[in-house]
This record gives sequence, structure tokens and C-alpha cells, in this order.
Amino acid sequence: MVAIRVHDLNYAYSDGTVALEHVSFEIARGESVALIGPNGAGKSTLLLHLNGILHSKKSRGAVEILGEPIDPRKVHKMPKKIGIVFQDPDDMLFMPLLGDDVAFGPINLGVANDEVKRRVKDSLERVGLAGYEERVSHHLSGGEKKRAAIATVLSMDPEIIAMDEPTANLDPKSRAELIEILKGLKSEGKTLIIITHDVNAIPELADRVIVLHKTIVADGTTREVFADTEMLVAAGLDVPTIMQFFEVLQAFGYPCDVLPLSIEDAVRNLTRTIENGDGHVHLHIHKHTHSGVDSARSKYQHHSG
Repeated sequence: MVAIRVHDLNYAYSDGTVALEHVSFEIARGESVALIGPNGAGKSTLLLHLNGILHSKKSRGAVEILGEPIDPRKVHKMPKKIGIVFQDPDDMLFMPLLGDDVAFGPINLGVANDEVKRRVKDSLERVGLAGYEERVSHHLSGGEKKRAAIATVLSMDPEIIAMDEPTANLDPKSRAELIEILKGLKSEGKTLIIITHDVNAIPELADRVIVLHKTIVADGTTREVFADTEMLVAAGLDVPTIMQFFEVLQAFGYPCDVLPLSIEDAVRNLTRTIENGDGHVHLHIHKHTHSGVDSARSKYQHHSG
């Protein structure tokens, strides 16, 4: 079953600024998709169309969630289908205590009190905040706030979860913890759509990448999209650091037909190479090495300085 269907979606703001042009794609139930693009590409605008916060009369019926067109008159029912986690968790945490924040959605959906309590407890446990019901939301750390925001969405038990820059502004430990939570949601079969500039997290979280720049620039598997470096550089985007590093290693003679996208891919690749090479990895400097290194580095020079 198709979880999200967007067909020929167009949107312009009141000042005439065009945000989206002829955007079309489908996301299957249980699929995890990363949505990437430069600043101002329309990513957040698209996200707000998925739960009906934004809509255009000209694009009426252009967005379907779980087989049904979004009805602007029934936007209040959308959180049961799709939950949106905004980039700034303070936009979602506004009650005196965290338990109240997590309970707010289910209460407004008419969920019975006992079930609300169960959902609050379960949602906080799933994001590593068990026992935080009586904590003041604004006293939490940045990473805890991000996880708390996810809990407020999980408590409504949506089938689809859409997130705007979930790993932004997090320290390495908090980022790693959040990625593990998202990987858990993915393994549960939740449909995920993740807007992010954190390209190094994408191979762990998404099987597919959509590149948006007002319209769809590319749509394919994570490997297919990141392999098209020319397209990514033209769009002002990057590829995972691991992939860049192994491209440089290739210039030194490292045998690597398929560039790793993640640390896990790199470990598997290195292990296989060492096992096949009697326990050694041989790198060489030859007359083509420097030109190869320069070629690899030049692909990403728009990020230097």
C-alpha cells in the first residue's frame, strides 16, 4: 500500500515566491526516505503539505495519505495518520511538564485516560526518557528535547512519521542516541520521511533519497543518488565523508569497486579486502596518484573555505 502519494504539487507563497513546482512521488508503507536539498529548496514547505497545515486550492487532492486525499476541513484528524517532528523541539513542548506535553495529543484525539497514561509511559520509554513525566520540558538538554518531541508524536501512534532535521545542533553522543531511536522506528516498520543535511546519517536511516530543489531533481536508492556526485555538487549538496575518503584511497591503489557509504560498509569492505589479501592492505604512490587525489578533492571543493 502507498503511504504517501504526491502528484503535481505546486505552491507559491502570498508574495509570489514559488516554493514547489510539479512535485510528484510515492512512498510505500514501511519505507524510510531521506529528503535532501539546499536551503530554500522547499523541503519544509513540502513537509507542511503532508499533514494539511499548508494547502493550495490549485493543488487540491495533490497529496494523499494512506490512500485518502487531505481534506483541509479534517486537518485535526491528521496526527493519527502522520506525525510531524519539527526542527525546533520548543515548537512542540509547551506544557508545564513533559508528561503533559506527551499526553496532549492523545487527549485531544479523545483517547481514554488509562490509555493516555499507557501511551505517555510507553512513548517516553521508547525514546530513552523513562520516568521523565514530571520533568519540566524547558529544563531538558538539547538532545533530550529532540527525543521528547519525538515522544509527543509517538503517543498519537501514527503510521507515518516525518521529521525536519532531527539530528541538527546535537553533540555527537546525542546525535548517536537519536539515530538509534530512528533506526528502531525503521525496524518497527514505521514509514519515515526525514529531511536532513546530515548526509552521514542517511545510509543508516534511509533506503531511498529524494533530492528536492522546488521540483524533484533525483529519486533513487541511497547508493544511486550519492553515486551521482555531479548532480549533488550542482545542487550544493554533499556525499557521506566515508564515501569521499574511500574515493581518495582508490587513488592510492586501494581495490574498491563500490564505495562504502557508512562506517559499517567501510568495516565490511576493509575486512573483506584484508581477508582476501592475506591480512594486508597495500597502498601505493604512482604517477597517477596525485592527479587522482586532486580529482576526488575537486568534486567537493565547493565546501572548502
